[in-house]
Amino acid sequence: MYEVIRIVHHRDDASLADAVENLRRAALSAGATHAQVSPTLPGTINGGDLIVRLRFADAAAWRHARAGIDHALAAVGTDRVHGAEFAAGQRDRRQGGPSGNGVYRALLLRVAPSAPPDVVQSFERDLLRMPAFVPAMHAWQLSRVDVAEGPCAWTHVWEQEFDDLAGLSGPYLNHPVHWAVVDRWFDPECPDVIVRDRVCHTYCALDGPVIEWPAPGPTLLSPLD
Repeated sequence: MYEVIRIVHHRDDASLADAVENLRRAALSAGATHAQVSPTLPGTINGGDLIVRLRFADAAAWRHARAGIDHALAAVGTDRVHGAEFAAGQRDRRQGGPSGNGVYRALLLRVAPSAPPDVVQSFERDLLRMPAFVPAMHAWQLSRVDVAEGPCAWTHVWEQEFDDLAGLSGPYLNHPVHWAVVDRWFDPECPDVIVRDRVCHTYCALDGPVIEWPAPGPTLLSPLD
């Protein structure tokens, strides 16, 4: 299973609704096994106007499809695009949670190249601690990026599904574990900071589940190269 996310900044003079429909058709025609193409909701940071979140059977299937997706993006009034390509990382889904309706959120970030591998692993563990404290988060996945698209060399994609926007903006972002434990990795005034570049914090309404479950096998993050 191979995942692709594109954050699309759309031209003001082009139709967003037409872009959504055309990109959905292009993704499925290109062989995507899942396609979430949705306008972003208000309040994103560097989050674009559209989220294009695709799944392919494997990296080879994506490589075969990429030219068609790139052509479709160029044809729908795109101003600029950034994103990431990655094998699905560590993920889980809470039993009894919603099967897809709600809000999908993605955080794209770049860990500084100077960060030691053991420090990066501590950072990843802290992110993956969050679901235990935030019942509103019903599914989550943390992945390391293989290929970054755009001006920022993203290293990680941290994704979640929530009941609604309130679950993201309240219980998640305002939880003490978030601002007292996780935020230290992003705070330039903290000695633990390893994420210094501007992040992409974006979200949209869900068409259906984005994070695949059940996982087909062990999903632990692989060691850093």
